[in-house]
Amino acid sequence: MPSRPTSLVLEDDVTLARAYERVLVSLGYEVTIAHRVDAARAQIRDKGPELMLIDIDLPDGNGLDLMEELRNDTRGRFIVISGDNSQRAAIKSIRSQAVELLIKPVDLASLRAMLDPHQASEHAMSKEERSSSGSAERAADENGVANLDRSAGLMGVAVAKSGWFQVGDHHALSTLRTTMSFSAERSRGHALITGEPGVDKPSVARAIHQRGRRTGQCLVIDCADETGELAMVRMFGREDPRSGEILHRGYIEQAAAGTLVLDHVEKLPMDMQSRLLPFLESGSFRRVDGNRGAEATLSVIGIARDSGTTDVDETSLRSDFLFRLAQTTLAVPNLRQCRDDIQAIADWLLAEAAGAREGELRFSASSRELIANAVWKRNVRELRSVIEQAVAATGSGEEVQIESDQTDAASAESGSEIEQWVGTTIWEFERQLLNATLLHFDGDKEKTAKTLGVSLKTLYNRMNAY
Repeated sequence: MPSRPTSLVLEDDVTLARAYERVLVSLGYEVTIAHRVDAARAQIRDKGPELMLIDIDLPDGNGLDLMEELRNDTRGRFIVISGDNSQRAAIKSIRSQAVELLIKPVDLASLRAMLDPHQASEHAMSKEERSSSGSAERAADENGVANLDRSAGLMGVAVAKSGWFQVGDHHALSTLRTTMSFSAERSRGHALITGEPGVDKPSVARAIHQRGRRTGQCLVIDCADETGELAMVRMFGREDPRSGEILHRGYIEQAAAGTLVLDHVEKLPMDMQSRLLPFLESGSFRRVDGNRGAEATLSVIGIARDSGTTDVDETSLRSDFLFRLAQTTLAVPNLRQCRDDIQAIADWLLAEAAGAREGELRFSASSRELIANAVWKRNVRELRSVIEQAVAATGSGEEVQIESDQTDAASAESGSEIEQWVGTTIWEFERQLLNATLLHFDGDKEKTAKTLGVSLKTLYNRMNAY
């Protein structure tokens, strides 16, 4: 049996490294992952990979420096991953051999097309051909993002099957979509979704469920309601201890082969967390009053407020429970982070609000300006509400008009911006400042460190701590 070609992925982001690995494995490569330059050197020395995917900004060095070391290397292809298109010339100058460049956020279909000529021709098909052949659906599954034509105002798009986070080019949105695809591929891929109020986190969970094509249902429960003596029965079911008869099937069995979504997971009682922990580890559980074990295969997704796992109060979630649940962490960005994408998101929400209404709806020019300039503190929930009200007041053949008084509540007074931080700890303020700066520079850690006035090493230490 012929040996598989070898490849190396040098990427410090674990989620992205696994996403690249899945593409390479599907194309027949044997894959080794390294998160640091020194580890990559050892793998190159020991395995001599025929293909290398190299990120540039790494914790202990620069991917370009490693390529410079390999200037005279005669092995196969290099694919360099960069968040800065201006580095193209520098990358090309390092080697006389062909060096391909992918700009972050990396489109997985583009990576596949770059590596597989057959996929390249498929990837180059027109939108009309993809639609008629059904390959558009496959492309959406591969990338974790639907092929939406924003120039047409998104009319006719089956918006109910996706979410507002499917549009927009911001690094945070692209990362979210990539991580969603990774989570969807795992039949027991537990995950934690975090984000500010109003960003519609349950829709992210439902989208993961749909992408995974899971045969069971997506069951969403509010953990704030799961208190009292009956909570255990609702979660695990009840069994007659004498006959073994199942008296009630709980949420776990109801969601078997599907997804169980725990909204407000930080409100889950401690005794419930303790009993759920073995299930997260092994898929085994015991019904209330039962004498025998039961098993179920499903994904458990927790939804917590704010933008990172560390925001969850350590007193509200057991550390071992949080560790098992957060196999994958998905941070849903707020609208303030995605200001350049606000119009694309508004167009998507307009299509959603229009539903089956006949005729194409478009925003007036003044409405677009209002949407772009408003500060949507309550995020997508507020923007959606304003758009729905405007659509309801729009007659046939009219443009959708949003009045200034509708956005006044969303716009912040210049002197009140500081009020949102009252009661926030210095630690949390610094964490959000770091994340916001990192997102502003599309993940460029050197620019982030320079802007924050810290060394690159200090930045990595803070990122690990947060």
